[in-house]
Amino acid sequence: MVVNIKKLIIIDDLLKKTSLKSFLEKVEFDKFENRWFYMDKPETYTKYIINIGADHFPIAGIVGYETWTHKNTRPGSDEFHDWHYDKDEHRYAMNQILRFPIFSAVFYPKVKCSDGNLVLENGVKIKPKTNRLVLFEPGLKHRVEEFEGTRYSVNINPWRRRLEAYK
Repeated sequence: MVVNIKKLIIIDDLLKKTSLKSFLEKVEFDKFENRWFYMDKPETYTKYIINIGADHFPIAGIVGYETWTHKNTRPGSDEFHDWHYDKDEHRYAMNQILRFPIFSAVFYPKVKCSDGNLVLENGVKIKPKTNRLVLFEPGLKHRVEEFEGTRYSVNINPWRRRLEAYK
């Protein structure tokens, strides 16, 4: 099977050194649960990342976004083993319907490991790197390789509708 990835954007050195330090102090990396936020009150860094995404994806009609963090952890898996989609988890659990965000964003504010690549379904591997932002198109199956060391990530999925799980 050949998978054609139309949009994959990698931006290194996203934040200035002082901003990155402040970011690391503010974000609660010990909380792993998904959180929903309306777009009328986005956190500064989230708004910044979504605005960068707007340069590459049509975000008209965005109503909110979900965000979560990983501190030396890998995303949970579903029936695809460690492969997964960024999707409306509630809708999928209810009736197996796949609904995707506008785009997926992964930001790496702190990385000190040699493994832990983000692997896309076409075989592309993206090395996690401190201060790197990865944006990719919706509906793209992906996984995170096993790793040892330090690997912090923040994941952001903007949506055009409020997800049922957060109602």
